[in-house]
Amino acid sequence: MKNNRRIGAILLSTFTSLFVVSCQTNDPEEIELSNNIQNFEAYHYRYMHYPNGVLPGGSSEIINIQYDNQNRPVKRVGGLLPLPGSTGFNYTFSNNYSEEIAYGNNEISLTVKVSLPNYSDLLKTIFKTENGKIVKKINIDPYVNDTIEYYYSNDKIIKSVRKKQLPVSDTKYYYNSIGNIDSIVSRPLRYDAVSQTWQVDLSNKIKTVQTFKDYDNSLNPTKKLMMFEEIFYRSLSENNYRSYESKSYDVNGNVYDLSTRNWTFNYINNQIKFAD
Repeated sequence: MKNNRRIGAILLSTFTSLFVVSCQTNDPEEIELSNNIQNFEAYHYRYMHYPNGVLPGGSSEIINIQYDNQNRPVKRVGGLLPLPGSTGFNYTFSNNYSEEIAYGNNEISLTVKVSLPNYSDLLKTIFKTENGKIVKKINIDPYVNDTIEYYYSNDKIIKSVRKKQLPVSDTKYYYNSIGNIDSIVSRPLRYDAVSQTWQVDLSNKIKTVQTFKDYDNSLNPTKKLMMFEEIFYRSLSENNYRSYESKSYDVNGNVYDLSTRNWTFNYINNQIKFAD
């Protein structure tokens, strides 16, 4: 069970085993999530938002996605497992790691499975859907479920509110004129005793700003995979960004955390070879 707890460091949330929703459904809302986008079946983990400190080499490091006969993603095979600190690396890639998706009535569940000794199946996330869109993400925690609520305009996420017992952050999503995510800005929420509502304090300089740049003109093949945490940002746009930056600001407006990523893609017929 010690290894189970350490998986949470990879997934940025803690899991617990609750229940599994039946995969068999004809719910039109869930089917709509699969639309007509061509299935995105394989990619190298380095092209998505996985953590750093991965032991190089080893297995192929290619992650495969399986679909059902309604073209809905039902399984992702391959992922990162934690390593002891003595190795000098945080994670190693393993094909023994997988995530299975089950569809129910206006609900999707994602369960982590590791086919190694001392690991148990763990429910990671439950998604609530309305009109074919994910409107709530519940990261399962043995103590307090962390939730994110999503708000849309013209089929694009424009706002999310993160809660853990109480609202803790408000996030705005900004797009350019052709529908690509330009930036995501997250600010803490404070409780206003007069209005009895949670509000963003714009006088507070604490915030995190993520920017997405250097888009290509190739169609984005990941748009129906937002339920996978490491693919979420890529799923938001029409095309594919090749540069990412995240800045976190303290109460004085000074940057205290900065991270950047840049990708070089190979293309065939203007489509990225994500599995290279």
